[in-house]
Amino acid sequence: MAPRLHGKIAAAAASVAASLIVAGTPATAQQAAIIVQGYGPDTRVERIGYYDLNLATRYGEQTLYRRVGGAVERVCLYDKGRWYGLAVPDYNQCADRSWRVARPQVIGAVYRARLQAYGSGY
Repeated sequence: MAPRLHGKIAAAAASVAASLIVAGTPATAQQAAIIVQGYGPDTRVERIGYYDLNLATRYGEQTLYRRVGGAVERVCLYDKGRWYGLAVPDYNQCADRSWRVARPQVIGAVYRARLQAYGSGY
């Protein structure tokens, strides 16, 4: 009985240690992704990473906006083959709601990157 109890205690201690390691990592490492979610009958979610971008530059910011724009099209099921394109009401509503959720995440990521790069003078 005692070896089983020690095994359970060791497993619990390992899980607590792992959670402390995750909690101790910098916020930029944890939040280096933008979550884009579609709205409608076929709800889809996509995670857009930006580990490879320097968001302190205008180029990095624009690249992230392009990635999020592509993700919004994918999660909202944009159909380029339709002749009326963006006139589909369901797509417009989905894209609008998706951007309303994604835009503050992008702005926050850019702000954190520039604050880290330029300090409090930004």
